[in-house]
Amino acid sequence: MEKQSSDDTSATRDRQTSEDELDIQIDYPTGWRLWVITTGLLIGLYLVNLEVTIVSTSLVSITNDLDGFKKTSWVVTGFLTTYTSFMPVWTKISNIIGRKRTLLASMVVFLAFSLGCALSQEMDHLIIFRSLQGAGGAGVYSLVILCVYEIAPNHKMPLFGALAAVTIALASLTGPIFGGLVAENSAWRWAFYLNLPPGGLAIFMLIAAMPSHFGSITPQPLSALIPSYGLFQSLDALGSFLLLGASLLLVTVLNETNIEFDWSSGTAIALIVISAAMWVAFFAWEWLMPDLLPGLKPVFPKRFFYNKAWMGMLATNFLCGCPWNVVIVYLAQRFQLITRLKPLDAGVHIIPYAAVATVATMVTCLASRKLRIPVVYFALTGSILHTIGMALLATLPEDSSYPAKGYGFEAIAGAGVGITIGILTLAVPFIIEERDLATATGALNQARFLGGAIGLAIASNILYSKLKSDLPNQLPTDQVNQVIERAGAIETLPEKVQQVAGTVFAQSYTVQFQAMIAFAALQVPTSLLIFKRGRQYVAT
Repeated sequence: MEKQSSDDTSATRDRQTSEDELDIQIDYPTGWRLWVITTGLLIGLYLVNLEVTIVSTSLVSITNDLDGFKKTSWVVTGFLTTYTSFMPVWTKISNIIGRKRTLLASMVVFLAFSLGCALSQEMDHLIIFRSLQGAGGAGVYSLVILCVYEIAPNHKMPLFGALAAVTIALASLTGPIFGGLVAENSAWRWAFYLNLPPGGLAIFMLIAAMPSHFGSITPQPLSALIPSYGLFQSLDALGSFLLLGASLLLVTVLNETNIEFDWSSGTAIALIVISAAMWVAFFAWEWLMPDLLPGLKPVFPKRFFYNKAWMGMLATNFLCGCPWNVVIVYLAQRFQLITRLKPLDAGVHIIPYAAVATVATMVTCLASRKLRIPVVYFALTGSILHTIGMALLATLPEDSSYPAKGYGFEAIAGAGVGITIGILTLAVPFIIEERDLATATGALNQARFLGGAIGLAIASNILYSKLKSDLPNQLPTDQVNQVIERAGAIETLPEKVQQVAGTVFAQSYTVQFQAMIAFAALQVPTSLLIFKRGRQYVAT
């Protein structure tokens, strides 16, 4: 324990020394250039976070149109899986060729596959393009956050960090509303077309205002980019591959079990075993690689394991992501399928959850800047509120009604999420060393979105397990298949049959929220890991 404390103190000292040096050496943008860059960055950040939530209220319309309700989860988890896995790749590339070039390239990829999603005519095509869109979005998200950390001297960082955190929360608030609006007008494709005009504007702003040498990394000259193998051989390709494979296989088995195969099948067992082996191999490789191949730059540096506070942040962010995405997607689905609300109304009805999360993020950012409150206190408060909120949401009635107190339950859970996201986003530069800022930025965001993908996959598994086990006892086989393939088919069934199917759906949502209580509750002990002697603040 004494060694750990000594290491943390040393890391903080190194961080402070590096900051003092960087404040002198880095030519920070000022005036109009600073605010044009900031606006371009925040537009990009808003759009990629909007994509996580905008489909929540348009999923039913999308799957009805493309006849793929049983693949609903893949539309979100496919995006989140690649979103998670490609973050370290983009941040590592930015350390080689510079922040500006890498950010612009990731934005082009994101916008190109947004267009592909909008033009999709089959469910499988949409899932593929969503996954590729997520690969581009990973770069936009992680690099924008990284650029926010490097856009101004350290004493101004809380302001820009607060702008980023509020933008993330605002996207979560408006996404379900926009999704419901376009779905209600039978125009779900606009959920993806909407990215193109503002995304193009953001690219133009960054090209015009962002210096080519932006940030703490000096980019390689264009002439040096020709021998690509030699330039990128320091990238941890094996680590990135193991992370992507382990994540994708885990999400696949959670998504497809009880739909395409059973838990006892050879396919499920094989996927679980291979995924587990790849997770073990990933962490073993990241631990041993610096000694075996010192020239490579690891995705997850070995020194991360020794930073207790940082490991606590990663674990807390992962656990927070699970319930957050489940509530956004499946509460919106409940409003449409059980309460029979239109998509836009469904988006409006989850405003208490998303709006309070936005306000909580703003309050957390301001409080952490003005009041010297330790990070761990914010994290604990958010974790406790999140747990209480999820426990209350699990008590919602299993019928078509939605009580007024349900909006209060949403608000409590949303407050917990907002506090947690806000403080963890701001705290990164104050917990880790300057040399790890790019890697840590990607890792923190990876943790939350991986949690979101796994949480959604678990919720999807619960839903289809319940439908396949309970519906056949109540409905003929052909009607069961109709419901599983196309949720909109419920409205074509006789009234009594609709009630039976609705009850089964409602019961599955209850079980989903009950499962998410465990993830929220585990945030409490992981938050305690953030505690550091001398108290860690997010202001200097």
